Amino acid sequence: MKSILYLTLMLTGLLVLTACRKENEGGGGQKYHCPMHPTYVSDKPGDCPICNMKLVPIKSGQETTPKTSEKPYLPKPGQYYCPMKCEGSISDQPGDCPVCGMKLLLTDEKKAAEFAAAATTPALPAGREMVHVAPERRQAIGLQTSTVEERDLRRDLWGTAVVEHDETRYARVAPRFGGWVKEVYVNYTGQDVQAGQPLFRVYSPELLAGENEYLLALGNLRQALTNTVGSVGRAAAERLAQSARKRLELWQIAPEEIKAIEERGVIGDETLIRAPFNGHVLSRTAVEGKSFMAGETLYEIADLHRIWLRVSVWEKDWPLLRTGMAVRIAFPAFPGVVFTNTISFLYPHIDPQSRRGEARVEMDNPEHRLRPGMWAQIQVEVPLGRRLVAPASAVLDTGMRQIVFLDRADGHLEPREVKVGVRTDDYWEIQSGLRAGEHVVTRALFLIDSESQLKSAVSGMTAGHDHGVQSATNAPSHKH
Repeated sequence: MKSILYLTLMLTGLLVLTACRKENEGGGGQKYHCPMHPTYVSDKPGDCPICNMKLVPIKSGQETTPKTSEKPYLPKPGQYYCPMKCEGSISDQPGDCPVCGMKLLLTDEKKAAEFAAAATTPALPAGREMVHVAPERRQAIGLQTSTVEERDLRRDLWGTAVVEHDETRYARVAPRFGGWVKEVYVNYTGQDVQAGQPLFRVYSPELLAGENEYLLALGNLRQALTNTVGSVGRAAAERLAQSARKRLELWQIAPEEIKAIEERGVIGDETLIRAPFNGHVLSRTAVEGKSFMAGETLYEIADLHRIWLRVSVWEKDWPLLRTGMAVRIAFPAFPGVVFTNTISFLYPHIDPQSRRGEARVEMDNPEHRLRPGMWAQIQVEVPLGRRLVAPASAVLDTGMRQIVFLDRADGHLEPREVKVGVRTDDYWEIQSGLRAGEHVVTRALFLIDSESQLKSAVSGMTAGHDHGVQSATNAPSHKH
C-alpha cells in the first residue's frame, strides 16, 4: 500500500515540474531587440544601452539581424520605406517592415533625394564612423572647413646642384707624334691661358721629317709654276704639296707654325705647341726633358667662361621636369644672390644608389665667379595645370590610405576615403572621392578623427559575438 502511495506522489511531482517548465518556457520565449542595433537582444523590454532607443519585440521566425539590400535603396516619393533599409521593405502602402517589424515611413521629395545621394556616396572607411558635432561644440573646439575646388596648381621642386666644366669647352693637349719636351712656358696647374698662347716647345724627328717633306713639296710646286712642265705636272706638284701640308695639320700643328715654316724655307729644330682656346690648366705632365709618345696627354685645359650646373632631384620629382623650365639658383658662397636660368638637358638615367634623377643648367660665367665643385640649392616652379584640390590640412594620411572628413548639411562629419595625386605646399590634388563645392574639415581634424575611430571601436565591441546575438541579461539597467 505504501509503495502505491509513493509511486503516486512521484508521478504527481513530475507532472507539476513539467507543467512549470512549459509555463516558464512560454512566458520567457519573447525576445526584444534594438531597431538600430539588431544584434543586441534582450529577454525583457527596455531601452537599448547603445542608442537608448526602445527595444521592440522580435516576431516569431524573425532574424535578429535585418538583411539589408546589396542593391541601392531608392524609394520613390509617396512610397513607404523602412528606417533600417531592409531588403524588400519598400511598399506602396503603410504598415510594418516585413523583415525587422519597424513601422514604415512615408517618403517625401527631400527624403527621396537623400536616398539618391546616399546611393552614390562611397562607403565609410573601415575603422571610422560618422560623427555629429553640434554648432556650439564646433565653436568650442575651433573646427574649421574649406571648400573643395579647382585651381591652377604650381609645385616647387627643390634640389641640389654642383658646378662642372662645360664638356664642350674641354681639351686634352696630346701631340699626335712622339718626341721630347724641350721647353715649358705654362708650368703650373690653374694658370690661365689664351687661345694660341705657347704651352711648350718639342723636338720630334718624326715631325722634322714631315716638315722637310712639306718644304720639298713646296719647292717642286714653285718650279712647276715657273717652268713649262705642262698642266699635268703642275697638278701633280699641287697635290703633293697639299698632301704634305695636310699631314702637318693632322698632327695639329698650328697654322701660324706652318706659316713660319713656309717663310723660313728651312726646317727648325723645335716646334711650338699652343693652347687651343681661352681657359685654365686643369692638369700638366709636361716638364723639360720629358719624352712622350704619340697620343700622350701633356696638358688638360678647360674654359670657365661658360659652366654647367648638374642638378639633382628625387626620383619621384624627376618626371615633372621639362627642358626650358625656369630655375632659381642660390650658392652658399654668395649669400643673398639668386641666379636665374633654365633647364637645358635631362639626363636619361636614375642613379641606382641615391635614387635621384639629374638635369643640366648652362650658365655664362664671364668673371669666373663660379668654380667647378661649388654647391648650390635650386628651386624649380612646375606648372601642373588646373586640378581639383583640397587643402593639405584636410587630408589625413595613414600611410595606406588618405581620409578626409566631409561636412554634411545635417551637421554630421562623414569620413571619406580619397585618392590623391600631386602634393604642393598648400594643397593635395584630389583624383577621386570628392566633388567640387563639397566642404571638408581643415582644423580640429585629429580630434574629429579620434572620435570617429572611438565610435567605430565602440560599435564593433557592441555588435555581438561570432554567433551574432548579444545577451542583455548582464547588461546594466537604465533608470527612467
